[in-house]
Amino acid sequence: MPKNVFIMGGGEGSTARELLRHKTIDKVVMCDIDEEVVEFCKSYLVVNKEAFHDSRLEVVINDARAELEGKEERYDIIVGDLADPIEGGPCYKLYTKDFYELSLKPKLKKGGIFVTQAGPAGIFSHTEVFSCIYNTLRQVFKCKYLFK
Repeated sequence: MPKNVFIMGGGEGSTARELLRHKTIDKVVMCDIDEEVVEFCKSYLVVNKEAFHDSRLEVVINDARAELEGKEERYDIIVGDLADPIEGGPCYKLYTKDFYELSLKPKLKKGGIFVTQAGPAGIFSHTEVFSCIYNTLRQVFKCKYLFK
């Protein structure tokens, strides 16, 4: 059973809320770069208030790459709850082969799982975003499962 989870992004708290519903989860680290978004959501998104007050949640304001690379901890699950990979955007480098291979994959425990969104929100069509992310992931991870 998964015990510890790292969320890249997710500042609104919804992913943390869903993970923390599971009593088997001991710790969730939610790392978002935008402190204003996190604070706003803590204050005004009533549906996620419980998650923000759960002692198992650790909120970190930092770049996800810097946070993963700066810690020794490894995770059962890493979740990418990020904006689409718009070139030059704040999340673009968190969708690259180098990031997955050098920064993310080494932080997964043996048998660990990486989960990410792959569109369709954003300015690209669903197929453009999905194809880009999927083709990058398949270069790094041998097992890939797709869900709609």
